[in-house]
Amino acid sequence: MNTDFEKQIENLPKKGNSIKDKLFNKDYFLRSTEFGVSTTEKEEIIFDTKKSNNGTLIIIGLAIVLICLRFKDSDNFIPILIFSGIVMIANLVYLKFKKSKLIKINLSGFEIENIKFEWDDIYDFGALVKPNKYITYYELIIFSKSKGKKVYSLFSFQSDKDEILKNLNYFKEKFETNKTIS
Repeated sequence: MNTDFEKQIENLPKKGNSIKDKLFNKDYFLRSTEFGVSTTEKEEIIFDTKKSNNGTLIIIGLAIVLICLRFKDSDNFIPILIFSGIVMIANLVYLKFKKSKLIKINLSGFEIENIKFEWDDIYDFGALVKPNKYITYYELIIFSKSKGKKVYSLFSFQSDKDEILKNLNYFKEKFETNKTIS
C-alpha cells in the first residue's frame, strides 16, 4: 500500500449526498472499484474518438434538417439552406483532419495519449466526475508508481466513458489473476 497515493486519493473530493452538493454540481472522485467490470472476452480493446465524431455529425445533420423544415415556407429558406450546408461541410472537414485520440487496453496494460502504462506499475485509477448543468465531464486519474499522478480528459470519449473504466477494471483483474496463478 502506497501511503502517498492513499493521501492523494483521500484528498480528492468525495461524492456528497446533500442537496447543496447536487444543487451546485460539486466535482467528486470515483475510485476504480466503484465501477463495474466488463464481460468482454477480447484480448485488446481500442476506444477511438472517431465514433464520437460520427455521433456529432449525425446530431448536426438532424439539426440542419429540422431548421430547414421549420423555415421551408420562409423567404430566408435558401440562405438558411446554404448556410446550413456550409456549416455541415465545415464540420466534416474539421472532423476529418482532427487528430483522433486512442485508448488501447490489453492484458499487459493500456495506452492513452501515446503513454503506455503497465498493470504492475498502476497503483490505482479512477474518474474525477465534473457535473454541470448540461453535461457531466469525466477525467481519468491514474496513480502510477513510476509516473506519479496523471490526469487525462475523457471528453472526446463521452459516450464510452463508463465502458472505458469497466474495461480497465476487467483487464486489471485479469492481469492480477494471471499473476497470482503464475
